[in-house]
Amino acid sequence: MMKRLSYFIIVLIFSTQFLLAQNNSNSHQRLEHQAPNKEFHMINLNLNLHFNLIKKEVLGVATETIVPLRENYNTVHLEASDMKIDKIEFDNAIVPFKYDGKILSIELGKNYGLYDTLIYSITYSTTPSKGIFFVLPDSAYPKRTPQLWSQSESEDAHYWYPCHDYPDDFGTSSLTATVPQNWVVVSNGLLKKETTDKKDKTKTFTWVEDKPHVVYLNSIVAGEFKIVKDKWDDVPIYYYVLPKYAKNAKENFSHTPDILKYFSEVTGHHYEWQKLSLSTVTNFTEGGMENVSAITLTDNTLHSLNAEPQITSTDLVSHETAHQWFGDLLTCRSWANAWLNEGFATFFEALYGKHAFGNDHFNFEMTKDHDQVINADKFERRPTVWNGYKSPEDVFGVYIYPRGASILNMMREMLGDDLFFKAIKYYVKKFQFHNVDTHDFTDAVREATGENLDWFYSEWLYKGGHPVYDVNYNYDEANHKLILNVDQTQKVDSLTPVYKMPVNIYIATAGQKINKMIWVDSLKNSYSFDLTEKPVMVNFDEGHSLLAEINFKKSADELSYQLKNDPDVSGRVWAAKQLSMQDEKDAVPSLIKSAKNDKFWGVREACINALGMFHSAGVRDELIAAVNDKDKRVDVDAINQLANFKNDKNISGLLKKTFDDEKNYFIRAAAITSLASVDSTNAIPYIDKAFKINSHQETVRAAALQALIKVDPKKGFIEAQKYLQYGQPDPLRIRALVSLAMSKDNKEKSLQLIRESLTDSYWIVRLIAVNELGRLGNQSDIITLNNVAKNANNNFILRAAEKSVKMIEAREGKDKTL
Repeated sequence: MMKRLSYFIIVLIFSTQFLLAQNNSNSHQRLEHQAPNKEFHMINLNLNLHFNLIKKEVLGVATETIVPLRENYNTVHLEASDMKIDKIEFDNAIVPFKYDGKILSIELGKNYGLYDTLIYSITYSTTPSKGIFFVLPDSAYPKRTPQLWSQSESEDAHYWYPCHDYPDDFGTSSLTATVPQNWVVVSNGLLKKETTDKKDKTKTFTWVEDKPHVVYLNSIVAGEFKIVKDKWDDVPIYYYVLPKYAKNAKENFSHTPDILKYFSEVTGHHYEWQKLSLSTVTNFTEGGMENVSAITLTDNTLHSLNAEPQITSTDLVSHETAHQWFGDLLTCRSWANAWLNEGFATFFEALYGKHAFGNDHFNFEMTKDHDQVINADKFERRPTVWNGYKSPEDVFGVYIYPRGASILNMMREMLGDDLFFKAIKYYVKKFQFHNVDTHDFTDAVREATGENLDWFYSEWLYKGGHPVYDVNYNYDEANHKLILNVDQTQKVDSLTPVYKMPVNIYIATAGQKINKMIWVDSLKNSYSFDLTEKPVMVNFDEGHSLLAEINFKKSADELSYQLKNDPDVSGRVWAAKQLSMQDEKDAVPSLIKSAKNDKFWGVREACINALGMFHSAGVRDELIAAVNDKDKRVDVDAINQLANFKNDKNISGLLKKTFDDEKNYFIRAAAITSLASVDSTNAIPYIDKAFKINSHQETVRAAALQALIKVDPKKGFIEAQKYLQYGQPDPLRIRALVSLAMSKDNKEKSLQLIRESLTDSYWIVRLIAVNELGRLGNQSDIITLNNVAKNANNNFILRAAEKSVKMIEAREGKDKTL
């Protein structure tokens, strides 16, 4: 499962996670969440589904084939939320059952044993609050294309069919669905049958997945889709998209065949499933979901060339496709081990990026992963293998995605590529079609490589936090020795240890380049290196493979040399950021040179942002020049930094021309927001033009709203109210609510609109409303927020509501003491 919706939503979600974690640094000490007992093995699940679209109702027959895991077995217990059970048939008879709205108990009539195969059929109906979602046109969105889709991870399958809803069992499945005749249905496996009933104006599709998989990977997507075909090797590939996106699908998903080829090679296991489909759906609750052979993606990922390179589908597709091995072919036995799904998919996504786009891309992405974890650790430290959760969704965050990927990358660095990928291939071969836990993986690594890495697993998988290294060096010119001092300064306690880690050191002199590996294993460490002359660059953790904070104070001259000469892209980015804190006269010349000349866009971007800390005429001229960088991501950053130069006619003219001439949506959005800062008096005509531009996820209109609020708060407030209304595009509604919440005027009206948004049909709007009510609300809002938490069908909203109540209680209590 991947939560990549849009950049704004990613920030919102992870910000929410950080907020929820504040003052909760010992959350790893919660009572352990144990996996449930399993009373049977499900051999096969067969679903036959009809739908009442008006009522948003599922009418189904679930036929399940099981084998008991205990003797004297006479009652089957299944999870089944909020269903109407019509009848249950077993052994050619209707049998009694008990049902309390959550657990369905089927009475078999006699005892069965370990070698009996039991088949029962449940006829039921439900209007699900989770599991299956209906996206249909209404009076506010009359042009919305109708569709329905499932999302069962982590434990939401039992909202749309009765089952043992836990990822500890592998079985085959089939699905038959009857839908309107202009719809198509896609599910797991191969399409075995398609029939049309002209009288009822319906079509019936039967899909069969004859290879075993866990329950949450069963899926259905149905609606008015266009099918675009592709292929790799003997694997057919299908892209299911709304008709309006059909022209972009092949290009957006162009890497898919190569992704299958690459992962088949590096895992040593040819893509297992009979086909691969990518179905893009509206208002998906995730960025993507790795259902076996039938990936579901948000349709936000589909885009035109005018949204590139800022928007790409390749990372999302590679992540979800990696899951077809890690998560589908091998699936975590419990949610405590979910990093075996998500950490692996995140890392293999990065590996594919390395394969497709080069080593600089890989290092840049891994550094961003490190930064996410380090920032999260400021609010909460948590082990990667963790069962202290309240709900399984609590696990799905920074500590299993980027932290898991970082752990695998550190292992790769220690073992080397040959041994690491040997271990991966052995692990995949040994555990295909099986549940796995972390010990299975670590044992496989040892069996394949002979390496005992228990010390590493103890530090990184079963403990939390990360090392903080304070580094400095002295050069003894008389004896030609460099003394490197390394202190570990992280908070050491029962959760975070003194780390034992190998570290790559890179030392450059005018005539030497030295690569050494040292072991850092104490709070205070010192190392000696023989040199022929004074170093010009000393790097600690060359290659930036460590998940660590490194405090290494260097002079402006050293940083300038590193920015120009460091072979590692992450080191150059770091040097640029460090130079932003130096004196302007020492930093700017080097930053300007690298902003022009560095080969990697991420370094040029870092230089532009560092230059934004200075406001001289020379910097201004360089930022203007950078608007024409060869990478449009750098252009955007340059335009954003130009916002610092108020009342500059030349910059105003440049921003207006850029807005008029550019096709890239993100450049146009940046131009309009910067223009509002530079030339607010003359910005209104361009803001008005921006409101008329259609763009990917309303990027330009959202920028226009932000700009209008800046130059004319009263008019901006009125526009924000308009765009908040149900019926407006969802990205604009999100931006409008955030803008209203941040407004310094009309606070009471804003608060009223926030409260009204608590019941909005779009979960992101509800999430923002819950967060903002915690920040702005009062004692009277606590009952409302408690009700939101009680009725939430979304874990982000549940946790946000709980946190908002605590925020109000803390604020109100503080006010009473003043």
